[in-house]
Amino acid sequence: AFPNSYVRSASGLYMRVGVHVESADGSDGTSQSSAPSAAAVKGIHLHVVVEPVIPEGGSAFGGPVTVRVIENEGQCREFIKTIPGDGSRAEWGPIFLHARSVSTAKQQQAASGISDAPTSGAAGGGSTAPGGATGVAGGGNISSGTTFTSDLLHKGGFQALELIRLTNTTPLLWVRVDPHGLYNGRLNIFQQDACLAEQLFHDGDASGQVEAMRALAERPLRIQGTPKITNVHDVPISELPIRVLGDCLRGSVALHCDLPHNPAIRAQAALAIAQWQNNKAPESRDVVGGSAWLGLDLLMQYFKERYYNNGAVLPANFRRLVLHKNIAGGTSGSDSTSDGGYQYLDALTEKDERKNAIEFADEIEIEEDEEYRVRSACVTAIASVRAQDGMTPPSVLKFLEEVLLSGDKAAVGSLLLPHEEELLKKKQDKLLDEEYPHKKRIIGPNDDDVSNLPYVSFSLVAEALLALCHVNARPQYDFDPATGRPFQLKTEHPITPLLESCRGWLEWDLERERMRAKSERADLTGIGGACHASIAPCAITALCHLALLKQCTTASDIFSTPSDKVAPGTKRKPESIEVDDCATAQYYVDIFDSQPSRADAARAAAAQAVVCICCATDRDMDSEKEPLGLLLSLEFLLQRILEPSTSPGLRITLASLMMDACSGKICSLQRVGSFAVQSTFCASGSRYLNGPLGPSCGGDNGSALLLAVNESTYLAADAVNTGARRGFRIL
Repeated sequence: AFPNSYVRSASGLYMRVGVHVESADGSDGTSQSSAPSAAAVKGIHLHVVVEPVIPEGGSAFGGPVTVRVIENEGQCREFIKTIPGDGSRAEWGPIFLHARSVSTAKQQQAASGISDAPTSGAAGGGSTAPGGATGVAGGGNISSGTTFTSDLLHKGGFQALELIRLTNTTPLLWVRVDPHGLYNGRLNIFQQDACLAEQLFHDGDASGQVEAMRALAERPLRIQGTPKITNVHDVPISELPIRVLGDCLRGSVALHCDLPHNPAIRAQAALAIAQWQNNKAPESRDVVGGSAWLGLDLLMQYFKERYYNNGAVLPANFRRLVLHKNIAGGTSGSDSTSDGGYQYLDALTEKDERKNAIEFADEIEIEEDEEYRVRSACVTAIASVRAQDGMTPPSVLKFLEEVLLSGDKAAVGSLLLPHEEELLKKKQDKLLDEEYPHKKRIIGPNDDDVSNLPYVSFSLVAEALLALCHVNARPQYDFDPATGRPFQLKTEHPITPLLESCRGWLEWDLERERMRAKSERADLTGIGGACHASIAPCAITALCHLALLKQCTTASDIFSTPSDKVAPGTKRKPESIEVDDCATAQYYVDIFDSQPSRADAARAAAAQAVVCICCATDRDMDSEKEPLGLLLSLEFLLQRILEPSTSPGLRITLASLMMDACSGKICSLQRVGSFAVQSTFCASGSRYLNGPLGPSCGGDNGSALLLAVNESTYLAADAVNTGARRGFRIL
């Protein structure tokens, strides 16, 4: 079946591409018993079979297209093939492969422990790892639990790319169709896991790297060239794709540039790991041990390495100080200079060493550290992990609580110690007063001191708050042996700490906004408020979602015990009332109508929460109460649109929320939060249209294109949609 994650609209090219390698005599090209000669390798053919997929009402695309074939030993060739205009299947081949095979069957057997032959590094893998010959004859299914250290590193020193290369017994590294992106749509290329790993670490094109990651995340697939062994150096072959993605996330060197992948690619790797984990999730959230949560463990390990110290979450650095020393001289003996080595100040630990580096530096620059982008994607990926029953693991809830409790520690004021900052300022003033022939840049493009300008780090908190919309948890319950009815145990709801933390952040940001508005009325500037309007919209969105989730999973008529029943007229505890009032529409109406007026983003999020609460009140299909929630919410939005004080942008947003409510997308889309949390329109639009895990993970993830919300996986959105459908019958 065609993967649902590749479904798009009917206006682009969608095509399956199958890659198959075989010998010239028609036998499988992977059955070589030893290193073949160059003459024998020339008899290996590559067959590429393409089949366009035309959805109902779609268009058939045809014409020339480029096919890029990368072989072992650095051979790269491109061919011009033709896509049939009638939508029929076509075969492009045979294409002769001239290079030697990446690995051989003998090397595979040695790595799996089937034979005692030494493993050579033909695939770029190292020598035989200690214990690498302890596999079961015939390739037993060996657990990798004892093969890796507590830091999830192979005890033999192998990287995942070295291990996965041993599964490739063909000369082919990878195949790309339309590498220049001339056709709009999606090309689903089925090739070996080893080919995708090579493409991820060798291809210099970012789009090619993302394509490889997304394909690895959707494993397992029925692919050609599956080896007869089941493990390589005690690592199950089924785990190799996620190990490759983990190495990319943690910063293993990409061979096309001798540097780790850039943060944009590694952020996508974090989302791909979450997608892989959801595809291979255990049956229950309570499963522990083994490799059941391998993808989640890799995400946690990355965060632990970068942002944990003694159990506390560390702040994220947004910038780094770069020192540059120009080296004078040259063959002609002139005054020309050549670039010396750049050095990061945070890499120096000794106090005197840092002082000397600043003193003798010719140029001092501020460089943005984009690792915070990977951190943000990692938090979103962890929050999106689910078990097969749709529940979020307890470790994820605890992790999110720790991240929110860590506060806004990312707002570090300076990168330097006080005496280092004073030394840097003196050096800067001296260099600015002197005339240099080479027009050296001290700090900033115009010799302006930007070292003390603060970063708006609240986006990291906003990302963590918005990630709470993707958790799903129920309280623990048991069955009464006398009546057989379920009852909730006397423990707090798993999301209660998240609910309280989210509300605390909301109240803090609303108070901060009130103080900022008061100061703006005093000086009448009103400049710079937009960059502070990210926490409140995300906190409101998450608070509404968590309140609905808690309300739907703790229905008083189902989860109750005789001893817990509240007598008529008994007052509830104040602390319970304070937490539960965020599940009422009036709470968010007060935020929208408060004076002085809130920022448009916060007001839009409050309006979205009002609609969700009103519709969710009508979720009970057996209720005899007339479902007026949708009608009341539409009236609320229309009244606010017609108010003269409403800005044009807010009016458009409120009108869009009316359409979302009428189409069942008001809760699952998180329209306001998606556009408020990101600083770029492209990133916001991608989050809004494709959901938290990206465009190739469709289904119950809040995607605008694939909205298959159901009670087991997205309970809050299902409750809102059910109430909206009942409201339509009244309309």
